[in-house]
Amino acid sequence: MARCSPAKPLCTTAAAPRPSRRRGLLISASASPATTSTRTHRLLALPKPPKPPPPPPLLPRPRLPISNDAPTNGKPDDRREPSTGAASSGSGSSSGAGDVLRLMGLLRVAPDEDVYVSLLRDSVDAAEVATVHAHVAATRAASGLPLPLANRLLLAYATCGDMAAARKVFDEIPVKDGITWATMVSAYSDGCFHDEAIRLFTRMCQEEQGLAGDLLGHAIVAVLRSCARLGRLRGFGQQVHALVIKTKRVCGDTGSSLLQLYIASNQHDSARQVLQAMRCCSQEPVPEAAWTSFMTACHRDGLLDEAIYVFRDMVSSGVPRSSFSLSTILAVCAESENCRCYGQQVHGDAIKHGVETDQFVMSGLVHMYAKQGRLADATRAFEAVGGKPDAVCWNAMAMGYARGGRYREATRMMYQMKAAGLDLPGLNVVGMACSS
Repeated sequence: MARCSPAKPLCTTAAAPRPSRRRGLLISASASPATTSTRTHRLLALPKPPKPPPPPPLLPRPRLPISNDAPTNGKPDDRREPSTGAASSGSGSSSGAGDVLRLMGLLRVAPDEDVYVSLLRDSVDAAEVATVHAHVAATRAASGLPLPLANRLLLAYATCGDMAAARKVFDEIPVKDGITWATMVSAYSDGCFHDEAIRLFTRMCQEEQGLAGDLLGHAIVAVLRSCARLGRLRGFGQQVHALVIKTKRVCGDTGSSLLQLYIASNQHDSARQVLQAMRCCSQEPVPEAAWTSFMTACHRDGLLDEAIYVFRDMVSSGVPRSSFSLSTILAVCAESENCRCYGQQVHGDAIKHGVETDQFVMSGLVHMYAKQGRLADATRAFEAVGGKPDAVCWNAMAMGYARGGRYREATRMMYQMKAAGLDLPGLNVVGMACSS
C-alpha cells in the first residue's frame, strides 16, 4: 500500500518576504516602486563640501621713501625702497590717505589723477599731504606732475600751513598759470609772510604780462592786505592802486581791499574817493562791509559827522542794512552832539528791516539813549532785549542812571548785575552819589 503524503492546507499563508539591505537602506519587498524610489531619494546622504583653501599669507606693510621725521630739505632717504604705501610715524599710526593708497596697492589698482586730487582735498594735515606727495612722486617720477595736480598739491600744503613745502612745489612747476601764482601769493598773505607776498606779486607782474581775470583779482586782494598790514601805502601800495584802475577793478573785493589800505593808513580823503569810485562802478554794488569799515574808521578817529554822511550815502545807494552797520552808526550817534535826533531815525530804520530785537542793535540803542540822557527810552530798549542782556547793556544802563542822578536805580542795576554773574569794573555809584 502506498504511503500518502500529508494533505496541504487549503489556505496557505505566504511567507514573509525577507528584507534586503542595499546601500544601508531598508526596503520592503511589498512596497510599491513609487514608494521605494521616493524613500530612496529622501534618504540619500549628501556629500560633504570640500574644505576651502587656506588664505594667502599677508604681505608686509610697504614703506615710503620719505618719513614724517625727514629733514627739512625734503630729500628722500636712499636706504628705503620706494613703494606705494603711506608714510607712518614712529608710533605706527598712518593717515587716511595712506590707508587708501596702501589698499589700492594691494589690489594692484593704480590711482589716477582724480584719486590724488580727492585725497589732497580731504587731507587734514601736512603729514597726510606729504604721504600723497611721496606716492605721486614715486609713481610719476618720469612723466612729472600734471599742472592741475601740482596746483592742488600746492593748495593742500598752503592750507595746512607748510609754506616751505608749498614753495618747493611752486618752484618745481616748470610752466605756471594764474592759479599757481594766485595760490602762492594768497598763501603768503594768509600766513602773515607779507614781505614774501609782495616780492612774489612783483615777480608775477614781471613774468606774467597777460595774466587777467579773477585770478589776478585774487592776487591783488592778497597783496593789498599785506600792504595794509605793513603800512606800505607809499610806493608799492599806490602802484597796486594804479594797476587796479588800469584793469578796471575798483569794485567788489578788490575795491574793498583798496579801501582798507587807505583806512589803515589814515588817508580818509583817498578812502572816500575810492568809495565814490566803487559807487560809480556798474559791475556790482558796494558791499555793506566796505561802508561799515569806513564808518568804523571815522568813529575811531573822531570824525562823527563824516561817519553819518557815509551812512546816508549807503542808505541812498539802496544797500540793505544789517545789525552790523546799524550798531556801528548807533555808536556814532551816541557820541555825536549835533545829530541827536538822527538816532531815532536809525531806530526806525532798524524796525523797518526787522533787526530791532538783535542783541547788538538793542545794546546800541540802550547805549545811545542812556548817553543822551533819555532814560525812559533807554529803559524800554533795555527791557525789550529778547535774550540775556550783555555787559554793554548793563554798563550803559547803570551809567545812564548814575549820570542822570538816579543813584537808587543805578544801585539796583548793580545788584541785578552781580546776581546775573557780571561785574562792571570802574563803576562806583556810591562815589558818584557822594560827590554830587
